[in-house]
Amino acid sequence: MAVLSLRDEMTPKERLEAVLKGRPYDRVPCGVVIHNQAGKVAGIPHWECYFSSEKTAQTQIAAHNILGAEAVAAGPGLPGIAEAVGSIVYYPKEENTPYITEVAVKQPADLDKLKIPNPWLDGRLPIHLGALQILVDRLGDSVPVTSNVAGPFTTAANIRGTEAFLRELYRNPEFAHRLLQFSLESTIAYVKEAAKLGAKVSIADPTASPTLISPKQFREFAFPYLQKLTTTIKDLTGSAPSLHICGNTTKIWQDMVATGAGILSLDDTIDLAAAKKAVGEQVTLFGNVKPTATMYLGTPKDVRQDAKECLAKGYDNPKGYILSLGCGLPMGAPVENIQALFQAAREFGRYPLRLSNFS
Repeated sequence: MAVLSLRDEMTPKERLEAVLKGRPYDRVPCGVVIHNQAGKVAGIPHWECYFSSEKTAQTQIAAHNILGAEAVAAGPGLPGIAEAVGSIVYYPKEENTPYITEVAVKQPADLDKLKIPNPWLDGRLPIHLGALQILVDRLGDSVPVTSNVAGPFTTAANIRGTEAFLRELYRNPEFAHRLLQFSLESTIAYVKEAAKLGAKVSIADPTASPTLISPKQFREFAFPYLQKLTTTIKDLTGSAPSLHICGNTTKIWQDMVATGAGILSLDDTIDLAAAKKAVGEQVTLFGNVKPTATMYLGTPKDVRQDAKECLAKGYDNPKGYILSLGCGLPMGAPVENIQALFQAAREFGRYPLRLSNFS
């Protein structure tokens, strides 16, 4: 793919800070974090990164240097905190997402046997922290370094088992709250160490999706712990985290904003224009190119078109806009599609921004 002659006038870190603080910037940021494809260009099998700080960092550095990623990341993701307290995670060598094979809490009484994890000793948390240290040292002056954690609701589901945990909301809400508090404290233990290294933190809470629980349940069980986690992250890192919840989150947008999140990451089922109208005066919007239909199954031309449509809806969001995906990047998405997305941000998202840029 031909490389555009358009040159950035700011580093990725400068650009993101300008967007979040309402200052002038050279172009719309592109916030896609790359894992598997970065391993390919770095010559490192993705599964080796699961067990090596150095290899994790090498792939992220390749994502920035070779693929043009504007942020790098390492962190426990969705299963990592649950794994650190006793759930067992399987890491496939083929292109597949790691998944939990055995939960730590098989019955409510098991919760009393668990301890808050030591992030430098338990599970794979030391690997994530080691990778963060390398990334901050090598790229931190110019590139945002982020650690991604699950929200307390998702972590609780990964400790108890999703179906069992959702049943607890009805039959044993007191236990559900105790497990959520434990999940919150376990996550904060990790966040404290990541913050000491100089990393920012992002949150994904997919199990708290309106697809799985009602808005009322979200407000009772997910919101209080998300709000506490968000407040803690902001206090520790100086920055409000981004928050992603899968599915159609329209009915909980105001709740998501009320957690204190600085950025709302929106599923590709969401209309960015509607989100801008509803909460754009309060929060930065992030998204929402289609991960599967466009990035995985589409062509570079499809990526450019989807990006232009997102930019047209989000570029004038009062609190800023970051071009990205509606969820995580599929492991098998073609490298040329990733490059097309970054180039779309450079070509169409340049300041001064106006609607004619995207026609």
